[in-house]
Parts: sequence; structure tokens; C-alpha cells
Amino acid sequence: MSYSNGKKQSYVKLNNVSDYLINAFISIEDKKFYSHHGIDLKRIGGALLKNIKNNSITEGASTITQQLVKNITGENSSKITRKVKEWFRAITLEAVLDKDEILEAYFNIIYIGPNLYGVETGSKYYFNKSSKDLTLEECAFLAGINNAPNSYNPFDTNKDN
Repeated sequence: MSYSNGKKQSYVKLNNVSDYLINAFISIEDKKFYSHHGIDLKRIGGALLKNIKNNSITEGASTITQQLVKNITGENSSKITRKVKEWFRAITLEAVLDKDEILEAYFNIIYIGPNLYGVETGSKYYFNKSSKDLTLEECAFLAGINNAPNSYNPFDTNKDN
């Protein structure tokens, strides 16, 4: 495990990750990951309609590729211009990397808990084992906690219950 700026991170190759973990993330984050080219127009349209109906930006419809772009760039504004740039960058990224390269990069950059980055680091923190040895249930947990790692962290005793 390496430490940089207080971040804990372990790099893992995609072939050293449980297939359950790959399937769990794709199922939760981006069901059409292997069939789109960086963006999912149907999800974007649905999110747009929902945001208009709710008069707020609550749905993002980001693909795994878009999430990777957001994590790489660090851009986090809720402005439409950021989303348009993100769409363009996701399409561009998919033109130069294959799906496994994108997924591997995503697995190694995502925030997964208190100063924890990447699924391997999360596996060791939450389950004291490598991501290749995770059970189906543990993979579902890691994929699910990704949506709000600080809120869902079972080790955080400072949260209101």
C-alpha cells in the first residue's frame, strides 16, 4: 500500500480482481458499460427529464468512463459545461483505451472510504483480504459503498444512527 498526501492506495491489475467485483460495479454503476462509447444517451435523457421535473440536478447518469474522467480531472462543479466537457472526454477516452483499461484505471482511482482509493485498498480495509479473494457479498458491499463511502462506512462510529 502506498501513501501520498495522506491517501492510502494499492494498485491492482484487472486480472487480479474478482469477477464478482467487476460484475457488481457494472451492475450498480453502468449496466451498459461494454456496449456504449463513453456516454449512455438513454440514461442522460432520462436524467435530464427527471432533473427538469424535480427542478434540481439530482441525477447525473454518469457512466464508469465519465466517473473515471471526473476523478482524473478533479472537476466537480454541477454546471452543464462541466458535464458537456466530461461527455467529450469520455468519448475521447474510449477511442484510445479499451474497456478493460478503463475499468482497471477506474478501480484504482475511485474513492472508497476514509482516505482510501481503489478497490484493492478498500478490500484490505474492510475485509482484510485482496480484491481477488472477495466473496459475492463483499463485492456487492464495495460496489454499493462507492456511492457514499463516508456515509456507509461501517467502521465510522461518529455517525448518527
